[in-house]
Amino acid sequence: MGSPLCTNRMCWTSVLLTAPLVLLAGALLNGCVLLPFFCGDLAAANPTVGIVFGREGVALLVRTLSVCCGIVGALMFLTALAGTRPRPKVLPCIRFCSTLSYVLAVFYGYAVMRVSGLLYTHELAVDGVTLDSLGLFRTRFLFLAPAAILTALAALLHVCSWRRMVIALFTGHYDERPAAGDRILEGLRTHGPDPQYRKSVYSSVLAHTMVIVVLPWLLQFVGCVEPYRIPKGSGNPVLALVKIVKPKKKRDKQFVLRPNAAIYFHIPDLDESEILEAVERESENTYGADPNSKAGKMGDGGPGGGGWPDGMDRAVVRFVRLQYSGRNWDDGMDSRTRADINFLEEFHELTGFKVADHSESHPVRYLEKYRPGTAPPFVYMTGDGSINFPSRDLRVLRDYLLEGGTLFADCGSPQWDRAFRSFATALFPGGQLRVVADDDPIFQFPFVFPHGAPPLWHHGGRQVCGIKHGGRWVVLYHPGDVNDAWKTGHSGLRPKLAQSAYLLGVNIVYHAFANYLEATKRHRK
Repeated sequence: MGSPLCTNRMCWTSVLLTAPLVLLAGALLNGCVLLPFFCGDLAAANPTVGIVFGREGVALLVRTLSVCCGIVGALMFLTALAGTRPRPKVLPCIRFCSTLSYVLAVFYGYAVMRVSGLLYTHELAVDGVTLDSLGLFRTRFLFLAPAAILTALAALLHVCSWRRMVIALFTGHYDERPAAGDRILEGLRTHGPDPQYRKSVYSSVLAHTMVIVVLPWLLQFVGCVEPYRIPKGSGNPVLALVKIVKPKKKRDKQFVLRPNAAIYFHIPDLDESEILEAVERESENTYGADPNSKAGKMGDGGPGGGGWPDGMDRAVVRFVRLQYSGRNWDDGMDSRTRADINFLEEFHELTGFKVADHSESHPVRYLEKYRPGTAPPFVYMTGDGSINFPSRDLRVLRDYLLEGGTLFADCGSPQWDRAFRSFATALFPGGQLRVVADDDPIFQFPFVFPHGAPPLWHHGGRQVCGIKHGGRWVVLYHPGDVNDAWKTGHSGLRPKLAQSAYLLGVNIVYHAFANYLEATKRHRK
């Protein structure tokens, strides 16, 4: 036995020991209040999520977790108040609160894994975005990391409660022998009886943490982008007319028979009808360039070699795709089908502008790395599965579009059509995809499409749709897979239709350039 510690040291030790309890209590009481509201708002905003959650008992799980957080938080707060005046009975309460925090952390971890697993396995869309494996990892990390930090704080408090100095503070008796907490902390400081082994364990844990957690997080903030340059010069916006070419109808063979002939040469077909024949004749219409149209140089500002007066020198037209978590976002970028390169080469042939000799893509978050006025005027997006965007990427893409950019979306499958329409609603909650009229400027120049977009595969319909903001199209969506028409061999499409797909792409690029220069001109003054 020995003498009690000095009064000042006792006071500071008591404060340092109870302060983590106050922090833990505040976090748990906050979770007790917010968890039910968060779960309820999530189910209300996404009806499908609400149905699955109701069937799987998620509401009961969250309510139980909330009640547990409230009980443990209140107990910790009362213990912290009692700990301001050290008494022998308070120390076991502190240790008991630390133990409860471990149990609650396991329960919370189970709830997070359970709820996120339901979202992933049922492919439930939250604000129009479904989770893939990477999104599932990020979501779990986002919710589990704060709990892990609080649990580590509780563990440190638990160890400190077994230190000789703390025991003496609350019991009033001092012993020279180190207590269990002192031995643990000393072992951590000196690496224990086998320092080499302990150091190797620490190094392994640190390396795995850096590779699995820290490095992916840091990679979100790195990356460089090359400013996008629009060709400088002047030109005439109207190039050529793309018109309907109606096939010549073959005259049916006619037979001259005697009125009283016993032979009837016409054998009716089950599919024979005048309406069906009319539909087939109309559907045979194809698009072709009018040979009498005189092609000029694409751009604005009057006759010239092509370009825009507000453009930039040494410009090379680039084709930028968006990388996102979804199947076949890079369809057509390979060296065999080379859809992007084929379009750029055709763009060069039609306009004379210099183009990049390689395909290009980058994550959505890179759009905010461009200096104002130097971002790509358009970004291209395609795929044939689900579309998974974190909420931060949605915000970045929305800001890019509102500041002058254009999203050129191209449907690769019926499933992607459904996914994109939901995605567009999440991207612009107040907007809605609407049909682009046949006489819209998008179909008027540089190439004129009198009857709107060329008919391709129609995974999601026959008409181009879009979202307008500030008098310009910020989203243009073709439901018929232009990307397949650009591929080498055109995916079996007739050459005239494939050519019209190239021309439509030129029109969209032209309008994206013109609109972006107009929207960002203040940055070049």
